[in-house]
Amino acid sequence: MSGDEGAQKRAIRSSVRQEVDQYGTDSNGVSTFGGVWIKFMTSIGWYPKDMTIEEKRMILKLDLSILIFGCLSFFTKYLDQQSITNAYVSGMKEELGLYGDELNYITATFWASYCTFMIPACYFLTHYPANRVLPALEIGWGLSTFGLAWARNVETLYAMRFFTGAFECCSFTGTIYIIGSWYKPGEVGRRVALFFIASPLGTMFAGYLQAAAYTNLNQVHGLAGWRWLFIVDAIITLVIAVFGFFVFPDVPSRRKPRLITEEEHALARKRLVGLVAPAQLHLSRDIFRRVFSRWHWYLFVLQWSLMDQNFLPGAQPFSLYLKAKSNIYSVVQINTIPTIVTAVSIVVAFFCGIIADKTGRFWIPAIAVTFPVLVGMSLLVAWDVGESGRLAGFILTGFESACSPLTMGWASVVMAGDAEERAVVTASMNAIGQAIMAGTQVVQYPASRAPNFRGGFISVLITTIAQLGAILSILFLSRRDRRRGNIAPLSDSEVAVDNSELAKTVEAGP
Repeated sequence: MSGDEGAQKRAIRSSVRQEVDQYGTDSNGVSTFGGVWIKFMTSIGWYPKDMTIEEKRMILKLDLSILIFGCLSFFTKYLDQQSITNAYVSGMKEELGLYGDELNYITATFWASYCTFMIPACYFLTHYPANRVLPALEIGWGLSTFGLAWARNVETLYAMRFFTGAFECCSFTGTIYIIGSWYKPGEVGRRVALFFIASPLGTMFAGYLQAAAYTNLNQVHGLAGWRWLFIVDAIITLVIAVFGFFVFPDVPSRRKPRLITEEEHALARKRLVGLVAPAQLHLSRDIFRRVFSRWHWYLFVLQWSLMDQNFLPGAQPFSLYLKAKSNIYSVVQINTIPTIVTAVSIVVAFFCGIIADKTGRFWIPAIAVTFPVLVGMSLLVAWDVGESGRLAGFILTGFESACSPLTMGWASVVMAGDAEERAVVTASMNAIGQAIMAGTQVVQYPASRAPNFRGGFISVLITTIAQLGAILSILFLSRRDRRRGNIAPLSDSEVAVDNSELAKTVEAGP
């Protein structure tokens, strides 16, 4: 080997060691694998390239502590919600003697409880540690889901669904509040999108789980397959709840999360100064005057309510449609075909979240996904388009689910400067939207009218068109506020400046 070749190899090894030192194990406890992961995520744009390695390590730990439990919790929330429909079409209806529109009334009971307790629970969340409250509530809905496995009459179903709704009431808004409290506005969109993907995953998994339970566990120990579905759901939920006590953080202004150091906690708080209002521990007296004197509450609640209407056809009505055609579809197919809708939701929501973060324009993907929903609803209203055409109509409604993370991410960014308003508005969006849906689904999609819910399809076609108007109204008013200086611009260049200034701050020390 020549001297030049040896020197060249030593230089390469030195370069590799420096890269490992930069991204590898350090005093903060991030492994070499973690460093490689950071490098990979930087290459695909998850972390800005000009962000300091210290900040990337800290954000990685936040992602692990917030998103893993948040996504798993949201996954089980929708797993438990969807399971009642899967159980209904898999033998529960016949075994418990359900008739007429009782499934709709059971669903309405859940949503009535959910919406009634949501805002009080979110207020409670501002007074007590979120890393205790949210896992404790998950234990509650895990136990009530377990109770469904032993139901012998419809009254037990009503009672258990009431308690499930009460315990699930602030899982969604609580996690969104935590995400909005720890991340910069330019970091929110993709994380909210990832969080939302957990909901269609839960819905999808419920379908496959029920199909497996029906095939493999039916009459094991004398229990029907639909009862085993609730037992397995409850076990998964309780395990994830216990996990949450150990990893999920509280808001930055309270106790330091387990997974980050004191220095990283200080950095996490410092990097948000001027970008995100500190999470408040109480609601001030003028909060309702501020909320109702601004346009945010009215338009975001309107948009969320329209969205809740628009993704309904691809959920329970699709399952009822398939069950009504049991001469065509088997029990396994009735449980698994609707998962195509959730697969569409996952892919579309993920890419829309990336586009929103990259461009800072939530309205572009929000408008784009509305048009496939219009096509789908037009097919369902027309109805005489053949079996394939009707299936396509239901499946196209899966695009609507992307509006959930886009709308919530947009709201979090627009209201980044007022944590109290953000908490009240996001809770109101979910509570009012779901409350309206709880009532309308009984009228729009009564189980007794399956498979053709013509009235519901027409109303959703109308609300989908109205959704375009709501999106454009939010765009107009948010741009107006930005011109007036009420909202900080969120362009990539400004995010880059924030990161550059932060780097200087870190180098100078706390």
